[in-house]
Amino acid sequence: MSKQDGMWFGLAGALVWGAATLFYVVFARGVIEHAFWFYVVNAALVAMALGLFFHITVRFLATPRRHRRLAALIFAAPGLVGAMLLGLNFSTFLPQLPPESHGRYVALVLVSYALMMAQALEPRTKRGPAKN
Repeated sequence: MSKQDGMWFGLAGALVWGAATLFYVVFARGVIEHAFWFYVVNAALVAMALGLFFHITVRFLATPRRHRRLAALIFAAPGLVGAMLLGLNFSTFLPQLPPESHGRYVALVLVSYALMMAQALEPRTKRGPAKN
């Protein structure tokens, strides 16, 4: 994988993390943290969005399957580092959210990136004719 492709994966990952974090900040109090099931549904939607944007980036850059593991790590790195920095300074950056939102945000990010990585690292299955 070229350095330029790595830069694009890092930039795409940073943009997706920023958008997901902004969404969480705006809707955490009223919608996401209103009930447990809203939180679970939001976590699944964030994980699907991460996977979708990762695959869009893979297709756009025509990344071969053998480079997708590295591409997934580069895509996830800005979000994980950004979430770590935000998590360490949560009450400073987001004083409008209650303290329990800190743990919920970090859990949402970790679960989302874990699911995205699992999806990216899944081996391609060969589909053959149906066996009777």
